[in-house]
Amino acid sequence: MLKRLVGFVMLFLALLGASESYAQGDKKFITFSGFVIDGKTDEPLPGAYIINERAGRGTLTNEKGYFLLNVFPGDSIVFSYLGFKKQYHIIPRDVMLTYSAVVELNEDAKMLKEVKVYPFSNEEEFKLALIEMELPDARERAYMEENLSRDNLDRAIAMQGMSADQNYRYAMNQQLQNIQSRGSVTTNPLLNPIAWKSFISSIKNGSFSNKAYKKGEYSPRNQGSRDAIFNGSN
Repeated sequence: MLKRLVGFVMLFLALLGASESYAQGDKKFITFSGFVIDGKTDEPLPGAYIINERAGRGTLTNEKGYFLLNVFPGDSIVFSYLGFKKQYHIIPRDVMLTYSAVVELNEDAKMLKEVKVYPFSNEEEFKLALIEMELPDARERAYMEENLSRDNLDRAIAMQGMSADQNYRYAMNQQLQNIQSRGSVTTNPLLNPIAWKSFISSIKNGSFSNKAYKKGEYSPRNQGSRDAIFNGSN
């Protein structure tokens, strides 16, 4: 019944499309229409692909499996649908302005690899296997945990440069030290002749030969500090 109804519809569409087709030079357009159905159940296949490989264009079937496409005589049309084998249909060269067909696609049965299922003897074995199962991203999680550890984060922070606030404070401290030291002369006690004279005198009178002053029992004759000796003050 469905095939007879499809035949009537195709005939009506062929007569209707004859007035819309036209010739161009020696080649004439042909209005190719029809239905794509399941070869086993005769059910329409909506969304099936119809491709004209020579022209590089195509169309899709509607929700009732119907399609309409302009072709040339001799064109090879490819019909394809997910889960079905591809089918090629060549447009005859002796057709008139319209051409219709009912295309039946067959299921693409593929042999799958054998899958063996080993059930667990009890629930405890299943739970243990589930706990010991390694997750697909276990390695990435381990790397992330290592990189985000406290030691690595502290090491990364220590390697970072000073912040904007720290740079500002450092620059201000440098300017303050320059202002404080401006106009002052840094003295070197080693260049002071009076200090050298006092130092040599202390060596001659034996002030440094007596080690008792280290224990607090004796101090050099000058009774002065190291800075006083080098500065020449008595």
